[in-house]
Amino acid sequence: MFSSTSSRARNLARALFAEPLGIIRSFEGNAKGCLIVEPLWGISYNLYAPYVGLYMLALGCSETQIGLISAVSLGFQMVFALVSGYITDRLGRRKTSLIFDVIGWSIPSLIWAAAWGFEAFLIAGSINAIFRIVHTSWNCLLIEDSAPEQRVHVYTYVYIAGILSGFFAPLAGLMVSSWTLVPAVRVLYLFAFVAMSAMFVIRNKLTKETRIGLVKIEETKLVPFRTEYRAVFRDYGRILKIISGNPIIIIAFLMELAANIQLVLKTNFLAILLNKSLGFPAASIALFPAVQSVIMLAVFMFVIPRIGGRDPIKPLIVGYLLIVAGWVMLILTSGTNYGLVILSTIITALGTAVVAPTVDSLMANSVQDEDRARLTSILYVFLFGLSAPFGYLGGVLSAISPKLTFVLVTATAVAGIVLTLMMSRHRPEPHAFAGNS
Repeated sequence: MFSSTSSRARNLARALFAEPLGIIRSFEGNAKGCLIVEPLWGISYNLYAPYVGLYMLALGCSETQIGLISAVSLGFQMVFALVSGYITDRLGRRKTSLIFDVIGWSIPSLIWAAAWGFEAFLIAGSINAIFRIVHTSWNCLLIEDSAPEQRVHVYTYVYIAGILSGFFAPLAGLMVSSWTLVPAVRVLYLFAFVAMSAMFVIRNKLTKETRIGLVKIEETKLVPFRTEYRAVFRDYGRILKIISGNPIIIIAFLMELAANIQLVLKTNFLAILLNKSLGFPAASIALFPAVQSVIMLAVFMFVIPRIGGRDPIKPLIVGYLLIVAGWVMLILTSGTNYGLVILSTIITALGTAVVAPTVDSLMANSVQDEDRARLTSILYVFLFGLSAPFGYLGGVLSAISPKLTFVLVTATAVAGIVLTLMMSRHRPEPHAFAGNS
């Protein structure tokens, strides 16, 4: 019995640590330079993220104002997503990532750390939207010079690194418990400024411009902005025809939209629900992201590979049903019931861990490589534009009752079930599932 338990423990330790470390040691060039510093961003973000909504409330923002800030930020993200490809090609992947990460994360972190009220958060949120430019440039920097067979491992490590960073969230709870909410979160934002800024500079030192990036820089040197974007907008008609003729792309996009709405509402209003409606102390709220990280990591490493390559319809249905069940359980919870909220967190995390990579892979595998950049750009413009009103609506609902916001979240998960049933009529190929990437 003891030997069997020890063997399982060794296998688990190998899966959690040895294999990921072995994979990252095999990376070369820009992939290694980007990934080796990625935890500096993830840890910084996950320390303050659970307290964003409560921090804004404590500094005088109303729930409606929090929703408005979210909506404005998403609107700017839509604009920056539109120009991200042009800027990335003109400045280069490496320079674009450095400049706009500093503007989009370092500067807002200082404003958040010194925030005094609604105006400060609105300014910081608007500036933070610039990070959508880096969404394009960083992805290009990360994979363009990597061998195709390495790319699945690169993205797997990015995913796992993000989840592992969530384990640090309880440290923020300890700080809030010791220093109270506002001083602790101010320190966390200052730490984010230092850690993220260091990451951007170190990454810039460890990477070089990609081969495609060098070609694009030369191609765009003599092309005026107006000429370039006239050509881009002319091409949008062709791309929109591709989208409208592919029901899998449309359905996968609507699933991505539902997921983004859930993320926006959860990020801004979950802590408010837990603290204001259910009475959880602020210091305890960081416990729940850590529980979520444990569950998602386990599913991603041990469940997804086992169901990879199969028909994605059943996993999506099961995943969405779990998400709906988890949120309904939270909505029906009354009082400070740790057991029910942890159970709700576990159930929701199980569903999300299955749905998120499946939807991402459906979207990726339904797009031809030659159209990927511009088609993805258009989809992101629509994604952020359509998500923006829901940020404000979530704030309006939260002002009435924080639980109403999560009725809306639950409705988006139910929409996911409907979309999956619609997708089943078109029967996407089994290879569309992430586990078979």
